[in-house]
Amino acid sequence: MGIQRGSNPFIISLTRQNGIPLNSQITAEIAAVIASQGLSLIEGTAPFSSDVLCDFWFHGQEHLKQRRRVLEPLAQSDTPHDLSESELEVIFKDFFAEEMLMRIVTTVLAAADQKRKQCQAEPIARSLFLAFLDLKRVVLAVMVAESHLSLDALKRINRTRRSIERWTDLMLGQFVLQFNMQEFAHDPERSRDFGEDQSSSLKAPSPVQTWDLITAGLRISFPAGLTSQSSDHWEKMLAAVMACYPEECFHQSAMMKSIQHIRIARSGLAAETHPDRIPELFRTLLPHSASSKQNHPHFKPTEQKQQEINASSPKQGISFSHLHKRNSKGPHF
Repeated sequence: MGIQRGSNPFIISLTRQNGIPLNSQITAEIAAVIASQGLSLIEGTAPFSSDVLCDFWFHGQEHLKQRRRVLEPLAQSDTPHDLSESELEVIFKDFFAEEMLMRIVTTVLAAADQKRKQCQAEPIARSLFLAFLDLKRVVLAVMVAESHLSLDALKRINRTRRSIERWTDLMLGQFVLQFNMQEFAHDPERSRDFGEDQSSSLKAPSPVQTWDLITAGLRISFPAGLTSQSSDHWEKMLAAVMACYPEECFHQSAMMKSIQHIRIARSGLAAETHPDRIPELFRTLLPHSASSKQNHPHFKPTEQKQQEINASSPKQGISFSHLHKRNSKGPHF
């Protein structure tokens, strides 16, 4: 299902990819998933697949080429075009949502390389992110020219842009706070404040489900509607991003596990947490460990203390006959 305008098939195509409209709402929700599960990827140890990173970069660049075919002519000429004002709004809104996702993906991959002390995914993600920023310059030039959009439309687009910037800083907060990734935030101080709020919320006695609230807010800010995707390159790029997550991050139902679940599962992979590598004092406390078969006491008293215990006479218990004689004398006042 789609709408084609003009003779150029790359101008705009309001379509449904695989039955799901890949509009700005879907892009924003995927960005929230990547941000909320970012630590699962950052704390992993397996190297990234070269094929996956190649697909990520290739499909991202192809998607940007199609965006350029639409936007660059608008920035270079004031002549009328085949796009309506409402269609331009959809294109701009989708692009700013895509920039939000790219900032989050680049941040997560850069933090993963930093955590693992490697240089594998960050250069590729940063290259694609810089290409997005270069195209953003074209988008802003079209808005400033005021040749293709009315003032009311420009106000709506600018409100959307500023809202997306705040959402981006909110989702980047934890990475700015923990990994100093402030270069990818629009306002580093604001993003750090968001990160501190999220950190304090998680430490509260009744932690707030932060990401559930964020996802609900995104659905309100990005109502479902038409999309400006003209091919499946954006969809394939998103698939490559999700393929960067290890298999252990997913349930059999394809739902992603919580970071707590993943950390518990990964804890058994470290040598120091294996039962055979645990110190003897702690291994005796494990009911199924190899040392538990000998039934050794947990603590052994010192020799001096043992002598004192043996020297002291045990207290004599009272017999039934003594108790009967005591009771036969009657109460004493």
